[in-house]
Amino acid sequence: MNVIYIATDSYVSLLGVSMLSLLENTSDLLQLNIYILSSDLCPQNQQTLSHLARQYKRTISYIDISGYEELFSFHFDTSGFHPIVLARLLLAEYLPDDLERILYLDCDTIVHGSLRNLEDVSLENAAFAAVPELCMPPAQKKALGLSPQDTYFNCGVLLIHLAYWRRHHLSRQFISYYEEMNGQLLYNDQDILNHCCRGHVCPLSHSYNLSPALRYFPRWFIKTYQPAYYCASAKEYRMILEHPSIIHFLGEERPWFRGNWNFYRQVYEHYKALSPWREEALIPGKELQLLCYHILNCITRICPWFRKWFTQLIGIRYYKLTKKK
Repeated sequence: MNVIYIATDSYVSLLGVSMLSLLENTSDLLQLNIYILSSDLCPQNQQTLSHLARQYKRTISYIDISGYEELFSFHFDTSGFHPIVLARLLLAEYLPDDLERILYLDCDTIVHGSLRNLEDVSLENAAFAAVPELCMPPAQKKALGLSPQDTYFNCGVLLIHLAYWRRHHLSRQFISYYEEMNGQLLYNDQDILNHCCRGHVCPLSHSYNLSPALRYFPRWFIKTYQPAYYCASAKEYRMILEHPSIIHFLGEERPWFRGNWNFYRQVYEHYKALSPWREEALIPGKELQLLCYHILNCITRICPWFRKWFTQLIGIRYYKLTKKK
């Protein structure tokens, strides 16, 4: 299996903890090739990461992507995110030509189970395989040329068909669409991937990109809220929540912030304690915000329709406001 991360030097602790969780849970894989793309990862951090990989008898290939912004010959605004998020659109350009598929992981993911079954996922006519977003308002889909019935996919975990990307010159299409949208998209590369690859995405079980907020939604509600999540049995659905293969700490309740109430924070703390970053302190300053988010989650458990209304009317506006700060 080939796995890739994209990171800046400032995110090295998140990258490292995620990578350690990957190494801990892939002993059943005969081969594991790890690639890290960065424009500023310092030699000392590279050495720390490489030493960690060697402890598990794995190696890392580092790829310098300095100058990636020059491929975007127009002004763009990544809404508060580091521009390196756009490098995900260029993977086919930076990775070796003989790689046909690769698993992309965001640095805010934790691998907590076997990934072996991903090797059997067919990508014959798909650009990538991914897990549907828990909720994406129809208005946001419409802005990307998607219908309300189209599934919008979260791109924090992608099983990418690189051969397909090269064959269809997708990197060129991605950049052209971004320029067409004047470099202004709310979710940047994720919006681009959903627009340009519409109809050519293979859905994955949400076990491979579990949103912690999912625990607060009753299963009966998920059937209408996100039909692509719905499982045939309550037992199967419960098993995914209890034993996810990959947890994606998206949203507000991230376990590296002081005052978080994340249900899965102990999973993150377990892998962090095994890592060279075990002594790194939690980030302060968001305690009140995290408490409010936890209250919203509790309300969701009682009245999930309120969460749907909140997301559509307030959630997107709040996201835009905070990302501009």
